[in-house]
Amino acid sequence: MALTVYILGSGQDGGLPQFGSRMSADMAARVDPLAVRLGPSICVLDDVGRCFLVDVSPDIKEQENRLLTIPAYARRAVTNPFDGVLLTHAHMGHYAGLVHFGREAANCRDLPVYCTEKMASFLAANAPWEQLVKLGNIELRSVGTRGSVSLQAGPGLSIRAIPVLHRGEYTDTVGISINEKLLYVPDIDNWDAWPAAREEVSKHEICLLDATFYSREELPGRDLREISHPFITDTLAKFGDLAKGRRIILTHFNHSNPVCDPASKQAQRVLKAGFELAQEMLAIPL
Repeated sequence: MALTVYILGSGQDGGLPQFGSRMSADMAARVDPLAVRLGPSICVLDDVGRCFLVDVSPDIKEQENRLLTIPAYARRAVTNPFDGVLLTHAHMGHYAGLVHFGREAANCRDLPVYCTEKMASFLAANAPWEQLVKLGNIELRSVGTRGSVSLQAGPGLSIRAIPVLHRGEYTDTVGISINEKLLYVPDIDNWDAWPAAREEVSKHEICLLDATFYSREELPGRDLREISHPFITDTLAKFGDLAKGRRIILTHFNHSNPVCDPASKQAQRVLKAGFELAQEMLAIPL
């Protein structure tokens, strides 16, 4: 069964343009659809239309519109828009789109939602998410966090949840491995805080990695503890030698990140180093 990963959203939680911002990149994206970056999400689609979603961004409606341009997805004749969902953590860009799965919209039935025990407890105890559980729109399934935990998410599809350190206001955070071929880590505090970082990157053929900010200069006067992410400059240094033997695709760009402009010198530096920059609906065969 052929599997393809699609990048549904390459933006940081607020996307590009970001609500309330008047930065030049945001203003440009308001008039140029090709410059728009949606909230962070990927999906795995097979050739008969089975589709597994990773993270449910606030832009899920537009992301579904784009998926409907793919014949295999458009032919789906099932109640739920996806066969399963995995949530990496409880920051707004990664789960807030769940509101569309309730009775006011898609009215999903028993949709499997995989997440950590802390994430499951958070959803089950807080409105409006707890209503999705009580009404049977979603069915919470734990992936655990005591090391890497495997689950069978569908025919030919295996997903391994990998605990990583990231701001834990409400829940813990995981990255994922898909069929041990594609590594997806959209959010992490820094690479040095994850001892297995180089090991995991080196054993995957394709890696989608957190690239929220380009460098410290992008954030004058900000407390970096409040917005902890590795800088792209650090990522290039950390994994530059590994980019020669695999695809390393940077994603989760903040609206302030200069690489959002593919013509920028920063974007060109990334490409010259052998890395790639994520784009919406980029198709990655597995």
